[in-house]
Amino acid sequence: MADLFILKTSLLEALKPKRLLTALLLLILPALAAIIWRAIVPGDRFDPAEAYNTLAAYFVFGFTLTILSVIYGTGALSAEIEGRTIVYLLTRPVPRWRLLLMKLIGAWVGITVTVALSVLLLGFAVYGLKPEWARIVSDLRIIPVGALAYSSLFLFFATLMPKPLIWALLYGFGWENIAALFPSGFARLSILSYLRTLAPHLKEVLGAQGGAEDVSNILLRGNPLAITQPVAWLTVSIITVLSLTLALFFFSTREYVPREEGG
Repeated sequence: MADLFILKTSLLEALKPKRLLTALLLLILPALAAIIWRAIVPGDRFDPAEAYNTLAAYFVFGFTLTILSVIYGTGALSAEIEGRTIVYLLTRPVPRWRLLLMKLIGAWVGITVTVALSVLLLGFAVYGLKPEWARIVSDLRIIPVGALAYSSLFLFFATLMPKPLIWALLYGFGWENIAALFPSGFARLSILSYLRTLAPHLKEVLGAQGGAEDVSNILLRGNPLAITQPVAWLTVSIITVLSLTLALFFFSTREYVPREEGG
């Protein structure tokens, strides 16, 4: 019962006005971008598939999914520390690792639902009342995977680092965007590279433009070892399991006090 109470509390945190407003704004932004795209591009030149794939790749997976994972992933623990409720959380008659796991599940559900709704709105904004369901359903299957990988990693940051939000932002919007600018192979240290292999929007856009080279190869700057889908699934799974295991371990063994008291 204590587990369910923690999970319920974690889910309700997503409905707090500040977080709810942020989630709603991020939810509608890709659809608004699609509406603007349709408005400025002549009807005979507007390609719904290109618009959807481009906005899904850069906006949904590259921004909305990442920023929500930063907020909810780090917030699963840092909100308790900053809100001075960490002491009460740790007095629950539940093993620490289960407490944190329930917090993560709540964050993961919030991220997944918000990004999934964003994809659905984007689909209707681009295609109208008859969206390309095959593409949308494919994305809906990948969103929970990406949400769990990112939120597990950022939760690990929160269990180990004094200011996890800063580090999560640096990774999510720093490293994830510049990894491809470094020599061959550095993109393999970017979760986004693997998600783009599992949901190959950019490959479809390039293919439509006559350049069907796999986006993972482009990101890897000529590395002969391309990111295949099996490699992507395996790597994302390893990142998720390793990050979550380390997060649960550190939370179970370290001491946590309200930030105002602990410095």
